[in-house]
Amino acid sequence: MGPLEKLHVHHEKLINTIKSLAERAKTNPADTSLLLAYCNEYLVSHAEAEEVTLYTVEDDPNFVNNMIHEHKQVKHSLDVIDAAFSRGEANTLVSEINNFLTLLNKHFNEEENTLMPRISKKISEQELEALIGEAHQIEAEKKKSDVWSLFEYDHKRIDLNLLQMKGSKGNNEKSSEYYSKMRTQLLNHIELEETVLFPAFAEHTTPDHMGPVNVMIQEHQVITSYLSSPADSQGTAKAFEVLQDLIGKLAVHNKKEELILYPMINRELPRAEKERVFKECLDKFMRV
Repeated sequence: MGPLEKLHVHHEKLINTIKSLAERAKTNPADTSLLLAYCNEYLVSHAEAEEVTLYTVEDDPNFVNNMIHEHKQVKHSLDVIDAAFSRGEANTLVSEINNFLTLLNKHFNEEENTLMPRISKKISEQELEALIGEAHQIEAEKKKSDVWSLFEYDHKRIDLNLLQMKGSKGNNEKSSEYYSKMRTQLLNHIELEETVLFPAFAEHTTPDHMGPVNVMIQEHQVITSYLSSPADSQGTAKAFEVLQDLIGKLAVHNKKEELILYPMINRELPRAEKERVFKECLDKFMRV
């Protein structure tokens, strides 16, 4: 496989994953968390790496500036989606995600059909292969593997499903559907914290820093006690009373993690370990 084909395969993996996550987000706005986490880790670093490698070969400054401007447009579109998601503006997310996909498709088409053929005429295949290899290396170095942001996004996803469940009062079928989804996601989130994130932190920190972790684990036991009701019992007055208590518990618990524990973990985990934890957890968040 030649260098252009390898780059095409890399682009295809990026764009296909993004399109799949975008469709999930359009169906259920809570899943916008997955789209944002994936793009911030993989798409943004890819664009930054291209600018300092492949784009330097093209000698038309207007064309290069236009491609870099398109990167900025895509990044701005992600920021707009993030802001709407954080504010819980589900009604605006679909149009913003569609706008993002339009910008992304246009940019990838220009790279595949215009930029890469032009570059391949200016340098040898060996030079192009070396340049693409350098781009991949820089892309890996520019990944932030921000576990703080990743787990905070998942908090927001669970919160949105809780709010959708709260808004479905009186519709037992919808309420049960949201409950099942929220329950699966919340248990998955807790499991990943206790089996992946916290053990990784324990290996790279001092015992006195494990105090907040132990508190969070104790609170997890309280939180999971609210999830014992079966899905078909949702929609009752008692179920919504329990739901309100759960929302209150999670609000306090999540803030402790976001303001104290996650930043500490982000600082202390070595780069390679953060990357491993980020990838493993994002992959598992994407399955539920």
